Amino acid sequence: MKQNILLQRFTLIGLVAMLAVSTDLYLPAIPQLIESLNTNNSQGQLTLSIFLMGFAAGQLFYGGVSDRYGRKPVLYVGLVIYLAGTLGCIFAPDIDTLISARFIQGFGGASGPVLARAIVADSYNRVEAASIMASIAGAMALVPAIAPVFGSWLLYFFEWRAHFVLLLILGLLAFAGVIRLQESLKAPSSKPLKLSSIISQFPVCLRNSSFAGFTLCGGATYAAMFCYISTSSFLIIGLLGLAPEYFGYTFMVVVFGYIAGAMTSSRLVGHWGVIRVLALGQLAGLLAGALLLTLAIFEVNRLTPMLVAFFMVFMAGGLSLSISQMGAIAELPEAAGKASSVFGFLQIAFASLLGYLVGLFYNNTLMPTAVGVVLAALMSAAGYMIVRKTHDPDNERLNHTR
Repeated sequence: MKQNILLQRFTLIGLVAMLAVSTDLYLPAIPQLIESLNTNNSQGQLTLSIFLMGFAAGQLFYGGVSDRYGRKPVLYVGLVIYLAGTLGCIFAPDIDTLISARFIQGFGGASGPVLARAIVADSYNRVEAASIMASIAGAMALVPAIAPVFGSWLLYFFEWRAHFVLLLILGLLAFAGVIRLQESLKAPSSKPLKLSSIISQFPVCLRNSSFAGFTLCGGATYAAMFCYISTSSFLIIGLLGLAPEYFGYTFMVVVFGYIAGAMTSSRLVGHWGVIRVLALGQLAGLLAGALLLTLAIFEVNRLTPMLVAFFMVFMAGGLSLSISQMGAIAELPEAAGKASSVFGFLQIAFASLLGYLVGLFYNNTLMPTAVGVVLAALMSAAGYMIVRKTHDPDNERLNHTR
């Protein structure tokens, strides 16, 4: 019994981790794949953004389909799509094929976290589910820190395709774990699936100005982080000249900013309330943007000040992301599922778009990334101001559980 519980936990962690592992593992390899496939920086960055676009699109579909046909059958389909996309990445002869395969990989990978959360919700009461998701979140906090380190050292022994071979192995392990899981959906929905029901989620949610404000705040904060994620290998390896095998350690330093912000948010939100902690996140993001812009203007191309600035960007994310999502969903308690899907889609879609633009204008300087972070920080602050108009900080107390 205990062995089955451990297997379930590891499988769920693996499913939830598909986004982070599939984006962060191969970050150090992007400069090498650009050279190998004879392409440019913007096309190399697009392999990240297009994965997120596929992931965002998939989030809108898997939940509803699994309500109709069950969690395991839909997980099998999603994982097969993910594995097919990963094989396409391994054998891609050119950048266009790689970009297409990454979209397929992202669309399939979205099934992992969406259905892992659904399985937990099906299987446990609210208290137990919160405890399990908190333990999964704790394990997940280390994934973005560790994955680039493994990716860096893979480059020491192999070429960039080895990163996708490892993703294929991890996908197969996840598939094997799902086989051992019990179907968690007890009563499948009899309602027919309609594309119109997916599209109608957006106006229902966005008509609520506070939901829109929280979503803009959370989406822009994540986009600021993704500006670094999508250009980090160019900046650290290309601009600063750090050896690829050491890239992962610099990424780890930055990710600890997110962990520090999330821990601070968890401790403060019960005493300060959501709005005040969210304000602290905006302050950290704006200060980080100002510091990055200063470094870019004066061409201070040094590792330590750059890492300090991006540490602050990720700290702003840790302070803001979870409570932005909570705040948005709390605005629509009668449509929490729709609110969660719309928030997740817009957050990832916005990040992929801004990340692509930063990569498109990358010119071997810090400036495009700095401008992207500043724009994202200003948009996040605008979202906060929308929320602030309808929420009194003295009356705001949302339960915050990780």
